[in-house]
Order: sequence, then structure tokens, then C-alpha cells
Amino acid sequence: MRMGIFAAFALGMAVAGCASAGEAAGNAAALEAALSDLRAGGNIIVLRHATSPSDQIAPAGMTAGCTLAPGRGLSAQGFYEARFIGEWFAGNGVKIDKTYTSDLCRSFDTARLVAAAGNGPVIPRAEMKSDDPKVAGAFKAALEAELAAAPGMNILLVSHSNIVPLYWSGPLEGEEETPSGRIHIVREGKTVRIDVNPSVRAAPAIAGE
Repeated sequence: MRMGIFAAFALGMAVAGCASAGEAAGNAAALEAALSDLRAGGNIIVLRHATSPSDQIAPAGMTAGCTLAPGRGLSAQGFYEARFIGEWFAGNGVKIDKTYTSDLCRSFDTARLVAAAGNGPVIPRAEMKSDDPKVAGAFKAALEAELAAAPGMNILLVSHSNIVPLYWSGPLEGEEETPSGRIHIVREGKTVRIDVNPSVRAAPAIAGE
């Protein structure tokens, strides 16, 4: 029996709807698994600073001691993004125990706002401004040793688009650079990416799915 064009269209839409529902359920399950790992500790979390467009007329830095680059602080949107991520961590029972950041205000301010999910120190490190692979390699080894000594803690790294790829957190295929608002969870040699930027997604979701 031949199927009419409208019936075929309806069937196709129903199949697509089922596939979309299945993908959404799979993403939700993957997101919950990632959150479970974050709550357990033992992760290195890598984040590019929040939105910071260049050539700002009146850039601002809020963290004492941060270095304000010419025309480059967090925008109002960037402050909101960073605070949103910190609230999302805290609301999901995720604690940040220690944070290493670039001392540039757009990174340092992001770190302070995100790290509000815990009571640990926020420490500026020169490595978070260096794009030298040898420097990154040495610091990664030190981070892994620090985590091995205290396997229940979460360490947050906040840096820049040209630095975060050196720390297990490169962009996905088709992306020119790692976007702001993407959390990279590094655990046991694997990286899980979660897009938490409220300006990009209505709700946090696993990136690339």
C-alpha cells in the first residue's frame, strides 16, 4: 500500500521528534554523570575567561591586584556569565577548592566569580599567561601531582583562548577557538565539555552533542 505524501511527512516528523527526544535524554544523562564526577572531586576544570570584547571605552577590573589590559575587561555580559557559572556550580553541589588564573582582569575577575562556589584561594600564576608548551607541560605535571596528593578536590584553571588548548581543552571541530562559557572537566585523561554560557544556550548541556 502506497503512503500519501502528507502521511509520509507526518511519519518523518514523528521519527525526527523521537530522535530529538532521545538525544535530549542522552544529553541530560551525560550532564548528570558529569555533575556527579564534579561533586565527587578529583577534577581539573578548565575555563576560558568570560566575554571580554576588545576596544572597550571604559574597561573595568574588580579584583584587587589584577592587570587591566587596554580596552579589555569583562563586559557586563561577561560579569553575568561568570557569576552564572559560579551559581550553577554552587546550586549543583560542586565545590571549587583551588583556582589558578591569569592575572589579567578579564581572567582574574572570571575566576573570582566562578570560584565563589567554594572557599578555596584564587591564585594568579604566570603559567596561565604563557603559550609555551614546555611551560604548560611542566605545570600540568604539577597539577596532576597536586590532585594525586588530594584526590577529593577540584582545581579550576581560568585563562585565555590561546592558553586553554594547552590544558586538555581545545576547541571542537569547526570552531576557531574555545568559546567563553564552556567548562572543560578533565578527569583520568578524558575531557568532558559543558556549555554553561546563558547567552548561547537556554540551559547547560554537553558540548558537541
